[in-house]
Amino acid sequence: MNIAYITNTLTHSGGGLVGAVSGLAQGVNRFVENTSVAAYDAIGEVGDWGDLELKTIRAKRLAGVHFFGDLPSLLNAQSPDLVHAHGLWLRSSAQNHDWCQKSGTPYLISPHGMLDPWAVKNSAWKKKIAGHWFEYNHLNGATCLHALCNSEANSIRHFGQKNPVCVLPNGIDLPDSDESNLPPPWRNDQGRKALLFIGRLHPKKGLPLLLDAWKSLQRAKPERMDGWFLAIAGWSEAGHQAELEAQVAGLGLGNDVEFLGALHGEAKHSALCHASGFILPSYSEGLPMSILEAWSYRLPVLMTSECNLPEGFSANAAVSLQTNVKSVEEGLREFLEMNESEQLKIGQCGFELVQQQFTWEQIAVKMVSVYEWILGGGEAPECVQFIKR
Repeated sequence: MNIAYITNTLTHSGGGLVGAVSGLAQGVNRFVENTSVAAYDAIGEVGDWGDLELKTIRAKRLAGVHFFGDLPSLLNAQSPDLVHAHGLWLRSSAQNHDWCQKSGTPYLISPHGMLDPWAVKNSAWKKKIAGHWFEYNHLNGATCLHALCNSEANSIRHFGQKNPVCVLPNGIDLPDSDESNLPPPWRNDQGRKALLFIGRLHPKKGLPLLLDAWKSLQRAKPERMDGWFLAIAGWSEAGHQAELEAQVAGLGLGNDVEFLGALHGEAKHSALCHASGFILPSYSEGLPMSILEAWSYRLPVLMTSECNLPEGFSANAAVSLQTNVKSVEEGLREFLEMNESEQLKIGQCGFELVQQQFTWEQIAVKMVSVYEWILGGGEAPECVQFIKR
């Protein structure tokens, strides 16, 4: 089986999407003859892609949009049996659709949460233009769409897609160790415990809610907050870090919040090893790699239902938040009023959940079965959903 993956970037600038694509592709590569990944040129540190064959889509860029990419020539050279496209609203979508139509090659699309209601409304006018221009045809022509959870599958149906949908989550490779020889990447702990956030600094992540809730709880329960601080790791998108820093200054939280910048490799490993909790108060996610990583390090997690990991609540591996300041404050209060043993138990439940359901090897085996069904027909795997007639 010869599989071509298409995504936006090979570098860490792609955030959790890069980890999701690289993890899946490396997992699948253990079971198929050939796997390649094609992405646009990007400046930055290339992620961990193992031994995969990496290809660059060369294109001209104008106003943030790629034009005249050479994806067709890359696909011609590889002649894949199946193409798996990751992400939406990219010019590669148009070229992939056209090439697959002409060659008779089936393709599968993983939207990675980009059809969820919040995501569709964000920059909606741009997405409508891209949709009418090329993305709607791309979506409609897919043999199958890939949802990371049932909630995303419902969003795909709500968007109007009638394609078969396979429901398979993101995964994680368990770390070799949850200890680090490096010191933590923060400076202002002053003997306090770190509640960690890792991800791109974007309004959808809900960090303004977290800062307001932190200040509100600090006023109400200062004795609970004295032993903790917020460590925020990630790269700024569209100037959001400057907005957050202004909010921190306005709230007088300069001694309680530290911005760490983007963390990768050993620095990220060190942060996860030294943190005492993880939080993601997000408005919209596909299925966040950052939470799976936190659980793999046995960290207790605070997250919203919009993170699309209901298994975490069922397994007592997370504290539930809603996307408003009051709820985030209540979640913080609940977590900080636990004793250390109770917090550690939540983290252990998260580790066991990942171990049982979210390793890349388990997920890759199921994805290969989807590929085999697409290519060979026969009975669809259990993870594939069809519109009921």
